[in-house]
Amino acid sequence: MTVGERIKGLMKEKGISQNQLARSAQISQSGLSSIINGASSPKESTMKAIAGALDCTVADLMGEVAMPANILQMISGAVPLVGEIACGTPILAQENIEGRVDLPEGVRADFALRCKGTSMEPLFMDGDLVLIRQQEDADDGKVAAVLIGNEATLKRIHRIPDGLMLLPENAAEFAPQIYQGEEASSIRILGVAVGYVRMI
Repeated sequence: MTVGERIKGLMKEKGISQNQLARSAQISQSGLSSIINGASSPKESTMKAIAGALDCTVADLMGEVAMPANILQMISGAVPLVGEIACGTPILAQENIEGRVDLPEGVRADFALRCKGTSMEPLFMDGDLVLIRQQEDADDGKVAAVLIGNEATLKRIHRIPDGLMLLPENAAEFAPQIYQGEEASSIRILGVAVGYVRMI
């Protein structure tokens, strides 16, 4: 189910017309129509406004679910496990597919990466399989898989003038990585983290 389909379903459930939703969310009717029809991808601020107007969460609209830190119930549907991703000093991104990871129910992802290191603790632990939804951009504050030259790392995104700052979750032990000017042009966002699988 797409974001647009979820919005339409919630509109029907709550008896709200498209005009009413656009007014309540303070967005244009044409913009809302474009999102519902799948012609455009909404910004995070727009999603928050729509979710508020529909009395739900952004995760509800995206079809994401909160995942516990124990062994998750798996269902049919799997994504490729692509090498490892650094959670400390970036490591060489291994493009060979190691296997496949079953997706927890309700999660939409395109591939999984193995977390290595401790810079993203306690959010992601060493050895976690981080589920990534592939996209070329990420809003500030999102945790993203980032390619730096030929090396990949998992960090929280923060934009700065003429560049990008990659923030560790474990700020007590790891410093932010700052890229500006020409150096910033080597950064490529692979996708955003939408969950993880952790074995206990």
